[in-house]
Amino acid sequence: MGSSTAYHLLSAEPSMSVVVVEKDSSYSRASTLLSDGNVRIQFNLEENISISQHAMEVLETFDDDMETPSYRPQVAARHQGNLFLADETGRTAALAGIELQQRMGCEVEWLDAAEVTRRHPMYRTEGIAGGSFSQGDGSVDPGAVLNGYRNKAIELGAEYIDDEAAELLVGEKGVTGVRLGSERVLSSEKTLIAAGAWSADLARPLGVQLPVVPVMRTVYVVSTTVPTEGLPSVFLPSGVYALPENDRTWLIAWSRPEDPTGYDFTPASQERFTDLIWPELHARLPAFDSLKVETSWAGLYAVNTLDGNAIIGEWPEIRGLYLATGFSGHGFQQCFAVGRYLSEQILGLDHTLNLGRLGPSRIIQNQPLHEHAGRLI
Repeated sequence: MGSSTAYHLLSAEPSMSVVVVEKDSSYSRASTLLSDGNVRIQFNLEENISISQHAMEVLETFDDDMETPSYRPQVAARHQGNLFLADETGRTAALAGIELQQRMGCEVEWLDAAEVTRRHPMYRTEGIAGGSFSQGDGSVDPGAVLNGYRNKAIELGAEYIDDEAAELLVGEKGVTGVRLGSERVLSSEKTLIAAGAWSADLARPLGVQLPVVPVMRTVYVVSTTVPTEGLPSVFLPSGVYALPENDRTWLIAWSRPEDPTGYDFTPASQERFTDLIWPELHARLPAFDSLKVETSWAGLYAVNTLDGNAIIGEWPEIRGLYLATGFSGHGFQQCFAVGRYLSEQILGLDHTLNLGRLGPSRIIQNQPLHEHAGRLI
């Protein structure tokens, strides 16, 4: 989010002074690099759909657009498609989502249970009403996107500082700057908090109470006898998902309400996969009866406990304080549109996309803006 915003700011106003403060420039614990890289059009909220449409457009030419003399990103986009299976309880919401997506020009279709079985005989569809499918959904390399935006922003004039934002400074008229861990003070009337799961910690001393908590999620890398070629990423009604990575290797995870909060990056145990995830996976996908957990990793979701959606824009009570947080696990794919939106707001330009409902005012007013249950993963 920070690098995307820096790039868009300097693209629109080359004379700006833009500084990005990175607590860890290796990004080893950044949610971007720990993302599985899934990108999808299938949301049920108009703002999220339009954000995804923009992402798909940008990704088509991202490698060319972000190339610098020293770096050319390779996002390696794969359009294996996403298949969201729905039971009878979720059918109505899934069909409503498809109707909205199609009305907005998205290529998405409803497959009834028989069609799911015809296309993918390995899936067991007892108790399944069908599934929503978009062939354009898929995966990209998060590291290539991050480094693409970062290197291009630097070429345009952005300064990156390896330090910690220790304190946000506010005066009578609004933001005045940032005090770094090194005691250096950066003076600025406009500051963006784009610190992922750490965002609420930065904002809290200012009296800004964000409903954003760091939730640890584990992804398992699993080798199987199931060939990945020609198979879409599949999302079960329970929330278990399996993403084809390469030949017979899958990324499998399940976000649960009891997942731990805090800044622990220790992956959950293999027993969690064996005892909890595997039975649920095997019940729907019998072909996964034989598999091996090769490795796993853990990363943080910046979970917005109010409604699970992004908080983007200027905090109404502090002039010059902007936020990009609370993405709840789908932030990586939204960086393209959010960076542009924030740059337009910071510069006072007309917005290309109307994302006003995702602004911080709803947090103050306690007015949630939900997707339907089961869609937000």
